[in-house]
Amino acid sequence: MEIVLTVSDQVWGGKHRYMRDMAAGLARAGHTVTVVAEEGGPMLERCRAEGLTTASVPPFAHDAAADAVRGVLRRHRPRIVCVSGRADAAAVHRARSQDPADAAVCLFRHSAFPLGTTDEVRDLFSGVDLVLATSREQRQRQFEPLITAGVLKDDQVEVLTSGVAGSVFEALDAVDRAAARRELGAAPEQFVHVVLARLSWEKGIDRVIDAFADIELPPETTPPLLVIAGDGPLEEELRRQAAERGVADRVLFLGHLDEVAPVVVAGDAVVLASTVPETGPLALKEAMAAGRPVIASAQGGIPEFVEDERHGLLVIDDEDLRQAMQGLANDPAAAEAMGAAGRESIRGGHRAQRRVEYLVHRLDLLALDRLGPAALLDEVVWDDVRVREESDGGFVFVPRTSHIMELDGDSYALVRTAVEAGDPRRLTEAGGVRPDVLVRRLYAMGALIRPTAEPEPVPPAADTERPVPEHV
Repeated sequence: MEIVLTVSDQVWGGKHRYMRDMAAGLARAGHTVTVVAEEGGPMLERCRAEGLTTASVPPFAHDAAADAVRGVLRRHRPRIVCVSGRADAAAVHRARSQDPADAAVCLFRHSAFPLGTTDEVRDLFSGVDLVLATSREQRQRQFEPLITAGVLKDDQVEVLTSGVAGSVFEALDAVDRAAARRELGAAPEQFVHVVLARLSWEKGIDRVIDAFADIELPPETTPPLLVIAGDGPLEEELRRQAAERGVADRVLFLGHLDEVAPVVVAGDAVVLASTVPETGPLALKEAMAAGRPVIASAQGGIPEFVEDERHGLLVIDDEDLRQAMQGLANDPAAAEAMGAAGRESIRGGHRAQRRVEYLVHRLDLLALDRLGPAALLDEVVWDDVRVREESDGGFVFVPRTSHIMELDGDSYALVRTAVEAGDPRRLTEAGGVRPDVLVRRLYAMGALIRPTAEPEPVPPAADTERPVPEHV
């Protein structure tokens, strides 16, 4: 199935890694994916390096972007368009309003910031079929009011949280911690706090520097080191702050890093003191995957995967932050125990591959709902299904998923014929059965699969908050 996926912004962050992982996963599942990103931006470069098909457009906030997007949609004629921010969603909306197309639209929502005015939101969501929030808190705060107001329906909004890519696990596991610490200049006994964030106001790095400067340690203890990996508009201001607080010699600014695994593994704790309700920061999940405890703001979607005093410490104000940084620096054993618990949690339940599996499944159902069986039947095959006839109909059973479905006589006869022929397209041949309903139910139960799909159960609702529709 042809899918166009748009990503705005001229920076590289968790949102962009999330969308790159989703695009790559959809392509591996057999979809034809085109990533549309802003010219000159890192998203374009990273997706090309991944081997994905890309198209560049002017910055989405510019009027010219809608014309460029319309050209992409005309060339590729996608069945589904995935958008991931207000600017690119608005450009796609303008392009489609001028040149209507049948594509279904899925909106990924990463941002903690408000969606916009009521009129802007109503106009934008008039063309959206499915919304994927990235935390439960975000769904409640940003979308429940829209559901109440009738702008969206409850079943249009689901939660698909971020996950850590397999390549990240491999990179973390390959790091020599002792060598990485020597590279930073950290003494063997020195506690290292790490910040992985863009140097912008909403990340609260100024709060971290103040808390770090105020840490009180027992006599003869080696003072901790603060390592800040990232770039952004506040770098010079933050450097001045570190100098004014007298800790410039213990605050290391590394700038932007393409590979952060060595810094994460070299550290003893990762700190994110955001001043806005982040949805599910990948930096924290990757730190936890490395076995590092996290110190993070108790807001947004962070408490949904960071359990206070088990995976790290959640903080609510500046004094809380100082005490948390001081507490872990004074108790390395507690920090190590929290890190081990976080590692187990992330590696067991927050893998990007599982998110991709769910997304593939959900977008196929979206195509069926929006475009009908023809959008899917050319691309799926029968799984190892069993059929059994009864006096007034029959049953379909899928051993892999353990799902069973009872069918009336006409539906059973149609399914049995299509199974015996090995051709799902034959499900549209009988006039007495609604193929749209039947095909959707068969796909949802796992009877129909993509030939490139891994032989795993139909993606479960765990980690996605809302269940996979119509498991029958």
